[in-house]
Amino acid sequence: MEAGAARSAPQLLRSVTLPMAVLVGAVVVLAWYVTWTTAGVTTILMEPARTLAEPVALTLFLAILVVMMVAMMLPSALPMIVAYRGFTRLENGRPVRPADNVGTLLFILPYFLVWGAFSLLALLGLVALGLMAPMMPSPWFALAPAAVVLAAGAWQFTRPKEVCLTHCESPMGFVMHHWRSGRGGATRMGTRHAVYCIGCCWLFMIVLFVAGAMSLLWMGMISIVIFLEKVGSNRLPMSRIIGVVFIVFGAVLAAQFLLAG
Repeated sequence: MEAGAARSAPQLLRSVTLPMAVLVGAVVVLAWYVTWTTAGVTTILMEPARTLAEPVALTLFLAILVVMMVAMMLPSALPMIVAYRGFTRLENGRPVRPADNVGTLLFILPYFLVWGAFSLLALLGLVALGLMAPMMPSPWFALAPAAVVLAAGAWQFTRPKEVCLTHCESPMGFVMHHWRSGRGGATRMGTRHAVYCIGCCWLFMIVLFVAGAMSLLWMGMISIVIFLEKVGSNRLPMSRIIGVVFIVFGAVLAAQFLLAG
């Protein structure tokens, strides 16, 4: 992108932030409502034999997962969406064009489709392995929640986590660095954003599935964790704090299991 884009950044953000925030807020409320009303259907579809054998059930499950991802991830993705939408207004470094609605949609859709596909594969794999209560075949599998919480905490201190978080740290920087023109460029950028976001948060989703059994309470807590990590001004220190909290919580879960046994 041209240097004028950086100089125009405040103007770009002011022109698109409020309308997008209102729209995103409405979509998030609707997504949480749909997630709440379909909670019973989700539990039924978590039976792998039924879901994998029936294309309609598999498609429905994927749709529910995508809506769930929208409810959880859209608030923390708002700054990136605002940055992309603002940059679609540029012409020769000046914000003179109307925002590209189709381009914005094509930037957003791959993000949630990739997250939905990842969640579907991860969830079906966990169910098939018996790592989802009440399907755990052995009492020792009850250690799985503690193990994944500990793993999520440890991941916060790894280099791959830091690299992925760095790409999410500055939405304007991400858009400027990865900018691709046109509708195809919007799709590629949205997909790249999803990959970096999965690199940051994939173990949070495993925690939701294994320790939280996809409950609405755990969904809400994980959503808050992701929002604090991706939207706060001190992302890396916040990531470390979250890591410590998860490690302590995982250790408590493991101790409870061992003492009870």
